[in-house]
Amino acid sequence: MSYTGADLIADGLATLGVKHVFGIVSIHNMAIFDAINRLGKTRIIDVRHEQAGTHAADGYARATGNMGVMIASTGPGTTNTVTGLYEARYASSKVLVITGQAETGFYGKGLSYVHEAENQVPMLQTVARRVESPRHIDRLATAFNTVVHDMFDGRPAPGVLEIPIDLQYAEAGPARFPVPQTSVFAPDEQKLTELAGRLASSSRRVIIAGGGVIAADASAALIRLAERLDAPVITTVDGRGSIPEDHELCIGNFYQSAGIYSAIENADVTLAIGTKFAVGVDGQGARFKPPGDLLQIDIDPNMIGRTHPADVGVVADARLALEALEQALVDVSPNDGQFNQTVWEARDGVRDAMRKRLGPDYSMMMGTMRARLPRDGIWVRDSTIAAYIFGNQLFPIYEPHTSINPSSGAIGPGLPLAVGAAIATNRRTLLIHGDGGFMFHATELATAAQYRVPLVIVVFNDCGYGVLRWLQDTRFGRINETDLGKMDFTMMAGSMGVPGQRVQNVADFEAALDVALETDGPYLIDIDMEHFAPMEISIMPKKTAAG
Repeated sequence: MSYTGADLIADGLATLGVKHVFGIVSIHNMAIFDAINRLGKTRIIDVRHEQAGTHAADGYARATGNMGVMIASTGPGTTNTVTGLYEARYASSKVLVITGQAETGFYGKGLSYVHEAENQVPMLQTVARRVESPRHIDRLATAFNTVVHDMFDGRPAPGVLEIPIDLQYAEAGPARFPVPQTSVFAPDEQKLTELAGRLASSSRRVIIAGGGVIAADASAALIRLAERLDAPVITTVDGRGSIPEDHELCIGNFYQSAGIYSAIENADVTLAIGTKFAVGVDGQGARFKPPGDLLQIDIDPNMIGRTHPADVGVVADARLALEALEQALVDVSPNDGQFNQTVWEARDGVRDAMRKRLGPDYSMMMGTMRARLPRDGIWVRDSTIAAYIFGNQLFPIYEPHTSINPSSGAIGPGLPLAVGAAIATNRRTLLIHGDGGFMFHATELATAAQYRVPLVIVVFNDCGYGVLRWLQDTRFGRINETDLGKMDFTMMAGSMGVPGQRVQNVADFEAALDVALETDGPYLIDIDMEHFAPMEISIMPKKTAAG
């Protein structure tokens, strides 16, 4: 048998150490699937929807720091990947989508070739940083390498390779697949000296650590610098795990908390590393200007000063910059003790207040989940009430790559993100989801069952879109289009081979969680929120006369 374009792709993935790819087979890509299986070095995970598969590749990438791969069909299959690529771009995640295209002899002719998508490349360019579509077999290896290397260049980003069907079967020559090296941007010495001088001359310092710290494998350097400066560390939601949240200097993901902001407002300097200062709903992020002089480090020059003007901006790899600062700040005075004490008291006060918002039942449930989940276990959340009330802030995170959530604020990616993370690491993964968002990709329960994924799925079931229900009630005094009716998710899961249990009290939840953690493969716990003491923003639907 000749060596084909499909074999070239299989070789490229194997050479780069890709252990798993997610995909849905189609006439537009089945040559690639066959080549991967013949080579036998990469395992294909059959997902049930291309959007879910792209999210799973994203979860795979975030849990490992490596590349996640989704193989899709052209046309409708590729349009389904767009939402997953959008989320990956938002999260600066290294996701590669490989898709097909009409044969080169028909491409662009308007002949209604099956799944024809003449504008597929410009569509994909809206959500991926690099898209390549070779027209000759001699360009396939170059296109593959170009997309992959771009994903590792500077700030991580997703990429797409579009391969016409005939090129997948065409005879190909030998190719090389150099392992991509993450571009290392050393800090400008003059800028770094200025930044170090500002830090040394200050006595009330605050550090904000974003996802760029984790992407650069800079957590150890961050901790050493924070200890040298005696500076409180605030993390963004994507920066959680860059410093253990039981470290005495860690505040956590509370930058937009009024109590924390009030405590740090007298800071001399804010050192921000690898954060976009993302602006939330109603522009809340833009209102919280970093106190004192803003010293900003980012690998992407477009991020420096974008949301808030930077007094000193350093374009650099986070790890190199932090290590250089550590060397430059040999003899530096610790932070003002009174300033730090004010911050610690605010941190403890905010955490206590959040626990009260949880109510007694959910507070105990959160404590149980954290106690049962290993320190390096992976904590995944969808966009849901439980995530907003405790999952994104109060639930302690201890290690990099163990905290995953939809960075774009999307509803629904939670289950496939968790599937990808669990497959990537083979570590116990705990997912919290709302019932509304869970329905977006519930069919991936079948994927979890098929591959015995070590995943515990906790669905907080309030019979609708609970966050939106609360927002509607708050803003309009009425609720509309947010009630979905009560689903029995244990029956749904069971029909796809996933065992589960519906619980209506804390004791039953704790027992079910113990069973789930001992189960070989996935397990679902359906939380019937009607029977629990409510969280602060939880609003259950009103019962009808028939209900």
